Amino acid sequence: MNVRFSHRAQRRAAIVAAWWRANRPAAPDLFLQELEEAKRRLTDQPHPGLVYEAIRGRVMHRMLLRKSNQHVYYTVDEAARVVTVQTIWGARRGHGPKL
Repeated sequence: MNVRFSHRAQRRAAIVAAWWRANRPAAPDLFLQELEEAKRRLTDQPHPGLVYEAIRGRVMHRMLLRKSNQHVYYTVDEAARVVTVQTIWGARRGHGPKL
């Protein structure tokens, strides 16, 4: 499977990475390391996350990055062999993103 990031997911990853570097000096690259590991997992096994909900006929999955406490929301197109990360959202927010 190929893993792609939507523009929204790219923006969110940059925001979270910048916040992490500024506010977590003991582990400034932890979020990016977890995100890379998640990308490898999705490449090998595109369904490690939970089914979050169905939106406009697409099944949205969610995977937790445990150490950085961020959720990765993604869709899987089996026919095209593509996983698209739709967004990244803080798990502590108490609500999911607007999808």
